[in-house]
Amino acid sequence: MQLDEPRVKQGLIEMWRSGGMETLVKVMPADQAPDSSRFIGYCTQFKYIVGRTPLEMEAAVGLRCNTKLASGAAVYILRPLPHASQIILRGYSQTPAGVSTSIKPAHPDYPPGLGVPQWEITATQGQLQLLARVTPGERFRFMASQLGPAT
Repeated sequence: MQLDEPRVKQGLIEMWRSGGMETLVKVMPADQAPDSSRFIGYCTQFKYIVGRTPLEMEAAVGLRCNTKLASGAAVYILRPLPHASQIILRGYSQTPAGVSTSIKPAHPDYPPGLGVPQWEITATQGQLQLLARVTPGERFRFMASQLGPAT
């Protein structure tokens, strides 16, 4: 059976639009500001990073331990949401770039993660809105109920 990619992408957008725990987020190093000339890159959902420290976020999304988020994390939401044409389906973080490590070895900086869903977003980083900064060792705490529906 072939994947109906347009339907999958529309379903994702509807899910992210509902807000709350389903909100689409981008995690970046705390000292890195969004650059509107660059693509957003890999994203996940709020529910997979809430309650985690920056180092735990690295493990979840598949970043080499104690590297990109060692100085803390900045959590962003995407507003407006990406269009279907700006979404690349990537699978789960235990398969870096959506490819099994039994087929292609993982890049040392991007080892298999804990299996959180990820999508590559080709919209520009100008769509990122800061939600919170998380210092090293601090747990990311934010009330999902404050994340209302997105547009």
